[in-house]
Amino acid sequence: MAISALNELGKPVDWWFLYKVAGRSTTGSGGKGPTVGGQAVVGVEYVYFDADAPGEGKLAMSPYHVDQSGALFNTLQQVYGPGSNSLGWFFYNDENPLTGKVNGTRGHTKGVLAFDMDSNTAFWLIQSTPLFALKDKYGFPKTGMENAQTMLCITLQDATVAQAIAKQMGVAQQPNVYLASAVPAALAALPNDPRVKLMADQVAQGNTPVHVVIPFQSRSGTKFMSIAKNKTWGLDFYNDLVGPTLSENLEVETWEHDPVPPSEDSDKTHDVVAMSEVKLTALGVDLAWSEAFDHAKLCISAPTETEHWVCVGDINYTIAQRKRGGGTVAFQCDALWQGLSEILTQTVAPPNTKAAAKAATETSTNAPAKASTQRTTR
Repeated sequence: MAISALNELGKPVDWWFLYKVAGRSTTGSGGKGPTVGGQAVVGVEYVYFDADAPGEGKLAMSPYHVDQSGALFNTLQQVYGPGSNSLGWFFYNDENPLTGKVNGTRGHTKGVLAFDMDSNTAFWLIQSTPLFALKDKYGFPKTGMENAQTMLCITLQDATVAQAIAKQMGVAQQPNVYLASAVPAALAALPNDPRVKLMADQVAQGNTPVHVVIPFQSRSGTKFMSIAKNKTWGLDFYNDLVGPTLSENLEVETWEHDPVPPSEDSDKTHDVVAMSEVKLTALGVDLAWSEAFDHAKLCISAPTETEHWVCVGDINYTIAQRKRGGGTVAFQCDALWQGLSEILTQTVAPPNTKAAAKAATETSTNAPAKASTQRTTR
């Protein structure tokens, strides 16, 4: 049984991205009672983009709802459907949907890894929703509707890539695996295979600081990079790992209800700036939500950069997250980057960053400030 990421119509696709809107949204002009398609927003709506979008394709509001249809629903039906002795999968989430409890000793990481040994196919879903995915039957938790969420699903090149990802996860992300299939027959005699270990909820032990960066490809050859660290690595994930790895100034949109780190990263060259609001006005949708209601785990290259990276993962841009394992998956897609850059708004660089100093210099010489240091809806 070949498995893959499935698009909005249930057809195989190389990868897809969705940004679920916040149930606590307002209208783009700041009013109350926002609607999409004439219906009141309740937090199941989402914007969507996938690899099959043409070159001029844009991030756009989906006609589907995340609780009952669309790409996420279609993709996970492959796991909820009839099983086979060649299909393996596991669900992981630090907020366990089966018990409702939080496992703070494991990674701050959420998703699904699935692989079929007979067809040598696999997909990886990286997502940010607590208490998801559910057991036995697809469903989206009401607790995930109030806040915005981000998700990225990739059709992996083959089941061996799933093995490499599982190996990284075992030592770095250290996920809380709460539900898994039976071990596929082809792996039954291989208890040390990283996929088998995670299906049994076995992760690396000890206090050795670990960070791992692995490149991998999708089935169609799209290049991705999985960047991860464990709970004892000690430094800031975005400042000290993602920014230097990509050699980029970054803009992040995450759950920032705790103090955020200083903006300048450890290489003293790049800055990380926290965004404060999402406005879908540029997409033709009168809808907005503040960072206070955004559970996204998203970062992108700043507009001043020539390379356009998009990163979707599971770590927040806060000091507290230095004590949790987790990661992000980085890739380049100009069209998706452009759409995200247009909806992330209202950020002013902190005064101690290089970006702010540069903006001040430019302002003093009557030059316009860079878009990455002060943003409004574009």
